[in-house]
Amino acid sequence: MNKTLVLFSALFLALYATSAVATERWVKQADLASLVPKELVPKGATLEVELQGDERIGSTTCPVALFSNASNNRLWGKTFLQVQCLGSDQPPFFVTVHIRLWAPVLVVRQTAPSGEPIGLDAVEFRTMDLTQLNSGYIDNLAALDRKVAARQLFPGALLKPDHLKGRSLLKYGDTVKVVVGGPGFKIAGTATALEAAEQGDIVKIKTPNGKILHGMAVDDMLVEVTL
Repeated sequence: MNKTLVLFSALFLALYATSAVATERWVKQADLASLVPKELVPKGATLEVELQGDERIGSTTCPVALFSNASNNRLWGKTFLQVQCLGSDQPPFFVTVHIRLWAPVLVVRQTAPSGEPIGLDAVEFRTMDLTQLNSGYIDNLAALDRKVAARQLFPGALLKPDHLKGRSLLKYGDTVKVVVGGPGFKIAGTATALEAAEQGDIVKIKTPNGKILHGMAVDDMLVEVTL
């Protein structure tokens, strides 16, 4: 590569990097990962950007290639980037890139019966490509807290948010224990549940004197009301 082409390439990059009015960002092939917005990459995930081969790149028609997401494509899975060639009159063109995000997600290890809590020994972490998990995934054990299996889950199944539901604590018409608390006081009594509730739900209850209150279902047949 001649010295003039090297200087031109450096000047082109500098102009796009520093211009306050530039709306497109151009990078070299080695820096393709920098085009992926940081908010798309979960903490701890490994980002991989694979450029699908194109014989024009590196040839005499495109000795220096710069890449940009000029079309504002979602940089996720299979997508496209625009190529600008320096040192030739090759018109801009598009190339295919494959973007992968590898991260540990939860997979069912032991059969989990419907309606039962999913124990920590019933799941395990496996590293998968998040861009292929379009129907959702769970990447932390805290998501299992106060949850049960929404249906029977079998070993090897990817654990998804819709596989979990809150544990049912009470149903309509149940007589429940109520703890009412406020600044400096706490009293207990009973009430009638006016709706079903899972753990953590806000539920409507009716006291013996007919007063309607709203509280949180915190345990079996127990509702806490904060005033």
